[in-house]
Amino acid sequence: MKQLDIHSTSKAFEDYLESFEIWIITKKDVKGDKIVAHFLTFIIREAYSLLKTLAYPEKIISLPYATPKELLSNHVKCTSFECRERAKFHKMVRQNDQKVREFIIELQKQAAKCNFGYQLHV
Repeated sequence: MKQLDIHSTSKAFEDYLESFEIWIITKKDVKGDKIVAHFLTFIIREAYSLLKTLAYPEKIISLPYATPKELLSNHVKCTSFECRERAKFHKMVRQNDQKVREFIIELQKQAAKCNFGYQLHV
């Protein structure tokens, strides 16, 4: 497993968590509190310190895996990032020489970065 970069995009962070959870599935002896222990060994010192601060006064190792995962996810998901990506989405204009299909694909790619959730009607 590679180390977690807390300065990555929220999408990259979600991908990391997904790959960690897949890794856990492949390890039959990793259950319960061992999942948190393995997670803490895979994150870099900076992420560990941040997680320790976010979880205070609780000890991270005593928390179920879902709690540190949620704490870090909420921290990494930056609203200003989403606002910037939404602004890019709303400014997108199809170029005269651009095929409609290509433009739709570009719109979908940009919409995926915006976290519109149920607000995006297709």
